[in-house]
Amino acid sequence: MSFWVKGKAFSPVGEMLKCMLLLLLFFSLPLTTKAEKRSEDDEKQRYFALLLLNLAEELDYELDIIRQAKEAGMNSVVLTVYWDKVYRRSPNDPGDWSKTDNQIKLATQLGMKVGIRIFVGRNTSYLPNFWTVDNSAKDFKKFPLREIYNYTHFSFHHQPSVQMAENFVREVTNRYKYLQEQKQLIYVSVVNTPTQELGYHHTNIPVGGEYQNMYASLFDYSEASVKGFGEWAQNKYKKIVRLNLLWGTEFKAFKDVYAPVNPWEPQDSFFGRWGKDWYIYRHEVLKTYNDRMIRVIKSVDPGIKYINEFGSVMDRESGLRGTLGFHDLAEHADGTKIHDLETYDHLYTMDIIRSNTPAGKWVMNEVFYDSYKPYFEYYEQIDECFQNGAKLIAFVMSTPAHIQAMREVIINSSRKWVNVPLEPIVPKDTTSYLLSRALDKGVYDVAYPNWKKLARNGGAPKPVYVKLVEDLFTEEYWKAAANNPPYLLNPLPMRIAAVGRDFSFKIPTTTFADADGQVVKVEVPNLPAWLRFENGEIKGRSDVLGDTRILVKGIDDEGGAGEAFFTIRIDTRENANQPPTVRENFPKLVIKVNESFSFKLPKEAFVDTDGSITSIEASGMPAWLTFQNGEFKGFPTTTGEYRIFVKAYDDLKAFVETFFVIQVVEPQFINNPPYLSRTLPVKYAKVNEPFAYRLPPDLFSDGDGYISLITVQNLPTWLSFSLNEFSGTPTEEADYRLIIRAYDNGGSYIDTPFLLKVEVPYLTFDLLQSGRPIDRKKLQSLKKEEVLLVDSLPALLNIYAYGNFEFDRVNFQLTGPYRYESKATKFPYALFQENGGFAPYVGRYTLTATAFHQDSLVLTTTLPFSIAAGDSLNIARSLTDWQAYPNPFERVFNIKLPEGTAASQYSFTLVTVSGQRIPVSSQKVTVYDGIAQLDLSDFTLSPGVYFIRLEENGELVKLFRVVKR
Repeated sequence: MSFWVKGKAFSPVGEMLKCMLLLLLFFSLPLTTKAEKRSEDDEKQRYFALLLLNLAEELDYELDIIRQAKEAGMNSVVLTVYWDKVYRRSPNDPGDWSKTDNQIKLATQLGMKVGIRIFVGRNTSYLPNFWTVDNSAKDFKKFPLREIYNYTHFSFHHQPSVQMAENFVREVTNRYKYLQEQKQLIYVSVVNTPTQELGYHHTNIPVGGEYQNMYASLFDYSEASVKGFGEWAQNKYKKIVRLNLLWGTEFKAFKDVYAPVNPWEPQDSFFGRWGKDWYIYRHEVLKTYNDRMIRVIKSVDPGIKYINEFGSVMDRESGLRGTLGFHDLAEHADGTKIHDLETYDHLYTMDIIRSNTPAGKWVMNEVFYDSYKPYFEYYEQIDECFQNGAKLIAFVMSTPAHIQAMREVIINSSRKWVNVPLEPIVPKDTTSYLLSRALDKGVYDVAYPNWKKLARNGGAPKPVYVKLVEDLFTEEYWKAAANNPPYLLNPLPMRIAAVGRDFSFKIPTTTFADADGQVVKVEVPNLPAWLRFENGEIKGRSDVLGDTRILVKGIDDEGGAGEAFFTIRIDTRENANQPPTVRENFPKLVIKVNESFSFKLPKEAFVDTDGSITSIEASGMPAWLTFQNGEFKGFPTTTGEYRIFVKAYDDLKAFVETFFVIQVVEPQFINNPPYLSRTLPVKYAKVNEPFAYRLPPDLFSDGDGYISLITVQNLPTWLSFSLNEFSGTPTEEADYRLIIRAYDNGGSYIDTPFLLKVEVPYLTFDLLQSGRPIDRKKLQSLKKEEVLLVDSLPALLNIYAYGNFEFDRVNFQLTGPYRYESKATKFPYALFQENGGFAPYVGRYTLTATAFHQDSLVLTTTLPFSIAAGDSLNIARSLTDWQAYPNPFERVFNIKLPEGTAASQYSFTLVTVSGQRIPVSSQKVTVYDGIAQLDLSDFTLSPGVYFIRLEENGELVKLFRVVKR
């Protein structure tokens, strides 16, 4: 049955069926939609949370803070659960959970959601039965970590402590997992540092020190950590020679490996490959520990969100914290939270953590209450963090007074942000930075300038995608630790043989070198039929004129192969011409794509001993590269690696062939150039004597790689440079200014001058006022036959010797009115050590200095000089007759004789207080300028009082009472 209504047929049965279908649709769809909407709302919900550090010991001290926070508009609270407050004396005691239980009960009753921060550090007073101070993390001074409120944390290497911490984390999670089931739990985090962060702490208070003695530090240098680092390095590098090559160290064995440290600037401990490896190792240890904490929480309930809480991931201290590589650390976490300072650019910091957090994971920040900060700084931080993607902002307040002081800020910020859904942020601009560069220079220096141009370039700020390239955690980084094949050390020049005559050429053993092993054999594959290779020698005879290009391979102890090429020319006759040779090898060059490039061959690259280099050719070049007048130029438009062959011809068309590599990369992969770690001293060589000098292994460093090649420019013909050592014999005096160039594995380089002087060895002398270091000063240079006026001299003198060569020691002998002998083994070479010296007694002196190197005599220099009481013609003029000195004496006693008398007319006798007379022979008496010097050093006198009796023809002339020191 049907009816017509307004011109349309109406069927009651049909309409009833439609209504039933609509009702079914109505009651079925909302069930799914509500669940999906609730889930979507949860993902979009922002949280403005009170963060309680729970420092107070009173049970319910913080409950009023929670109430006030809720009244002001906060919708959540993050609670800190202390291991050492739940379990003070023993992990087996009944835990005291009352503080956290009461806080959670109140918060949930008020409708606030809860975050839980589990703190596994401990106060040093509550370590017994958990771990000992020795098992705490230690700094480079081997001091255990001790920080604010006397908190410390265990070394990540001490597995019993880690296991106990894991058990506590599991217990906390099990106790409060009902919050997750009731959808009242926001997240859980596990922190360990005294400042309640995840990672390594970056300051320390010395043993017995106070807060004001705190210093910047680096962890963990505990015995287990350093040992683990050596074992890790052995697993990575396999050979100690390879490790030394890349680190620039000289370890004898892996058991000797220790972790690098720069005590006065701990952040610099990460420079170079050695430092980068130390950072990577610490990162891997931290990641292993953190992943373990994540697993235990997820094992209780996979739905619980785990958040990494870091102090920061982009400030200078982030390298010390081990958190620069935060993306990798958060691989299994559900988000990242940082603790910003008010001085930071919060749009920038949020861009960094958001850009490197996958979609669906959360980013969070933290505001810390300080009474000195103006309101606008709180508003700015809260607004910029929420505006730039923060899921949660935690406001650290610890007293009701803090809440009251911030009530206006809390009310306004809650109203502004709590009910605004969190929406995805889609930046339009992109920039990036490398972890290795951030470790050297800081994220601010390598990323902020580019970010600022894009984000704050006039108008309203814009979000920017800031990509962190964690290059230290890639397989590419470890390619350097693989076997380095032999490299071409001395390219093989062309060989010329007469047609129809026997030819032989022995491959020099110095053709190849191996930086991380040794060359064990040489192969010459693909020889033409007329040649054979036996016992390292190529032999054969050809009846056909022409050139044959030969490939030679050097094989190392790990099977790696390096290549060399040379040409055998069959000529009509014997040819005495010596082909050119390569004097300076070329480095691997790394250049930027879409940028102009040029590289000029060094003038000293090729030499010809019996002629001249007339032309140089290059082959194997890509289309974008040209070679003209000794210079390569080009504009690469695609990335890639190219082997460029170079031939140098002499005036008789003989040539030598070598090659080098050009690698074209994206700009962000251009490496930092190497830098100079120390300066070189001026070195001296002796004429017609062999000279050898090895460059210090730490002369150059590289922050993001290693030194792959060192070359020298301006070498004189007598001097060679091989395997970083100079050797040769100079034939004449000359000064040389050599340029040492160090290339890194990326092709960048740095130059430093090296001054070499070929001279006859000599010593020069300076006269100094002696005494304490503060009193010492140079008086003058001391030259032969110098006359020094006694009135112008201080009470105590010393003499320093300086040489133009390195000496192991200098032996001194001073004779004259004062006699003294000594040996100096360190520069500057001093006659007297420390505060010693001699008084300026009038008379003539002779200083003899004998210099040694490796127990071989280098030179002996004799320096006569005088100290005068008159003038240079009569140095004793102002002394009175019979004036005697010094008194007390040590070895020499001096007497001014009357003018016109001679010492030969007198006899001298030493008299003891007991009356014993000891004649002083004439051989022990020397007269200079009327001064008689009595050498009493052979008398072996004991300290005390003596008399010197002077007689003429048996009659007493003078009697001197003297004291022996």
